[in-house]
Amino acid sequence: MNSSFVRGTCMEMCSSAERVMRRKEGLIHPLEKPPDKTKMIKSFSRSAAGKNLLDAKSLRPPETLLKTVNYLLTEVIKNDEVPWHVTYDFVMDRLRSVRQDMVIQNLSAKESIYIFQKIVSFYAYAAYRLLNEPIKNFDPHMNNVHLQECLKRLLCMFDECNDNLYAKNRPHFEALYVVMNLNSAVAVTRALKLPKSQKTEDVKLAILLSRNYFGNNFVKVCRLIPQFSLLLQCVIALQLPEIRRRALLVMSVAYSSKQLWFPLELLRKILLYNKIEDIRDDLVYYELKCKEAQVQFLKSDFNRSKMAVPANYLDFIDKSIAATNVAVLVLNEQ
Repeated sequence: MNSSFVRGTCMEMCSSAERVMRRKEGLIHPLEKPPDKTKMIKSFSRSAAGKNLLDAKSLRPPETLLKTVNYLLTEVIKNDEVPWHVTYDFVMDRLRSVRQDMVIQNLSAKESIYIFQKIVSFYAYAAYRLLNEPIKNFDPHMNNVHLQECLKRLLCMFDECNDNLYAKNRPHFEALYVVMNLNSAVAVTRALKLPKSQKTEDVKLAILLSRNYFGNNFVKVCRLIPQFSLLLQCVIALQLPEIRRRALLVMSVAYSSKQLWFPLELLRKILLYNKIEDIRDDLVYYELKCKEAQVQFLKSDFNRSKMAVPANYLDFIDKSIAATNVAVLVLNEQ
């Protein structure tokens, strides 16, 4: 850390001054009750006239920031007292405050890297957890903006910290960057340039996934998805509607025939749909003809002007999440 920057001295998750102020103003969040130093967490605050963001007494040093993030992602996210989108809003605000403290203090990559790993994993998990939430409750675009920004900063930290001590979880996040950006040559090129020691199974799968995506082999893309670790499956699931759309377009050309009818059950398995009804709805949406349990592919029928349908949950991912400690998944502490 540059010595010219202020160093935080607040050893609690929220300074005593902010706790007093927020109690007085009635700004206690339901997830901070009872409002004491073990529950209250510093909230995000924009620069404003008369507000000193450089006060060392309100800034938390790296060890306190890590403690705060661990508390948010072990205790807070598992609560069932409020809807999860409310929990998300609270955690996101407090994580922005953590990032703000880090920026103000100009923390080094080594002081920040573990914190950012947890923040990135939270945004990735939330994107899947809240994918069916109404826009008034959850903005997937803004979540993705935060996720991409934090992930890119984390990858820069890995580049800076050329130390095996900090590289343990690097392959997971390198693979995450690829699967989040399947149409990006920059992302897959970065993965290809990784040293052999960092090319774990997830990284190799991510590279293979990207290559098949670029090659329009969407059937192979779908076959690869269940082979990834759980959090990466969650992220790829968000892109599955576009993968399916492109797959159906390719098949409408490749299998175009007035005599050929393709079985829906086989197509359901290939494209990872939960139910026959789900795939039939999509086929009708793209204006392909269905009868009984079959679909007819005609390249003239597929409506190319239609965008991909919204993403939905996948049964095989939900079963894995139900059997997993979400805190462990988000904290990425295997």
